[in-house]
Amino acid sequence: MSGCPFRIDVSQTKLDWIAQRLRGAPWPDIPAGAPWHFGTDDKTLRALVEHWLNAYDWRKHEAVFNALPQFIARIDAYDIHFIHVRGSGDNPKPLLLSHGWPGSFAEFMKVIEPLTHPEKFGGTVDDAFSVVIPSLPGYGFSSKPKTAIGPRTIAQLFDKLMTDVLGYDNYIAQGGDWGSAVSSWLGFEGKGCAAVHLNFVMIWRAGAARPETPEEKAAMQRAKEFWKNENGYMQLQSTKPLTLSYAMHDSPLGVAAWILEKFHRWSDKQNDDVWSAFSIDEIITDIMIYLVTDTFGSATWLYNGLYKEPVPNDAYVKRPTGVALFPKEIAALPRSLVAKSYNIVHWSEMPRGGHFAALEQPQLFVEDVRKFRRALQ
Repeated sequence: MSGCPFRIDVSQTKLDWIAQRLRGAPWPDIPAGAPWHFGTDDKTLRALVEHWLNAYDWRKHEAVFNALPQFIARIDAYDIHFIHVRGSGDNPKPLLLSHGWPGSFAEFMKVIEPLTHPEKFGGTVDDAFSVVIPSLPGYGFSSKPKTAIGPRTIAQLFDKLMTDVLGYDNYIAQGGDWGSAVSSWLGFEGKGCAAVHLNFVMIWRAGAARPETPEEKAAMQRAKEFWKNENGYMQLQSTKPLTLSYAMHDSPLGVAAWILEKFHRWSDKQNDDVWSAFSIDEIITDIMIYLVTDTFGSATWLYNGLYKEPVPNDAYVKRPTGVALFPKEIAALPRSLVAKSYNIVHWSEMPRGGHFAALEQPQLFVEDVRKFRRALQ
């Protein structure tokens, strides 16, 4: 069993509705102050919407997705959407790439070919991976849970996808943002997971992995200072996600503003310009995936589900773990602190890049995943 073939085919009625809502959307009053200080910058959002309405072509991006082998697999009570591209050579390593919020499976489009067919990019087939990129339940074209679930449940589903559906019993789990939490659970208890690679790290065992050294304590203080002004979205999505959903369900402009702000805030950009880190089409396509599937609301439930699945104090990830630390990652932690939760065998500090590593710096991302694999041999 490998799943049922799947193609994206969004109705024109849905696309027309999105455009109609954007054209008719009322815009709020803008308080005086620096751009982005109070939230999404009006000028940047207006430029995005103008491009969206007059130049952006969803069908072009839909065709790019449909050129890849996509599938739906029924796992427990969920239909899991995933891309599965087999690598070159006789023994490509299975690699599970898990996205987070406000991302999607589209984050990994730039890294699929270099990972699966490295010989086309100056490498050798010995570095090839067979890549699996699922959409988290409640995100994109995967089915929606009936209530909030957390990353541990998702990890169990993804482990079944890799082992029972695809027959991969020796795979590497890679992730950032929520994908980091999913990959951590896979590293802790996934039956087919051999190793873990993360581009976002957190305090995995909050009760046991306490900061002790001056460096660790300073890092935690920086994290607290960062989150004082950045956790408003998290508080709302983890406590009252349904209330937010009412506001966003019929407002493409609202969804765009909510998501664009995070891509701006969490990226490695020049002169505070989000378009120095991403193309405008990349951001609109990510937003569109939430809109055409009506998953903005169900995606936020994951923040509530997290609290239903606390990490035990003894949940040390024994499987070999690699970390790629990008300099503009949110609330980065030092290796010594991370090592209290993970068996770190590979640690890279990148020269540039932020939270959306595979999208911002695909070459650095691919190179580090390859290096980690070689370190396991």
